[in-house]
Amino acid sequence: MSQRTKRGFFKKEEALEKLWAGRRGATQVQTDARINSSEYRAAGRVMEAIDDLAEALTGDPRYFHLNPAPAPISEGQSKCP
Repeated sequence: MSQRTKRGFFKKEEALEKLWAGRRGATQVQTDARINSSEYRAAGRVMEAIDDLAEALTGDPRYFHLNPAPAPISEGQSKCP
């Protein structure tokens, strides 16, 4: 008798943590490699693939991208528009 597979069940948060580690590695390669070298371009493709998978898991195409910092509020300005 064959065993049933456990495919289809995974821990999304654990998968995202591993993807984040891979994306950091690809970012480091791009930081260190010559611009437009084969390593630089390959790292870019890896980051695109990771972003595509993160979007499939979360629905957010920019899941791993940093959000812009809010503009500082000067004295006397209201926080609301």
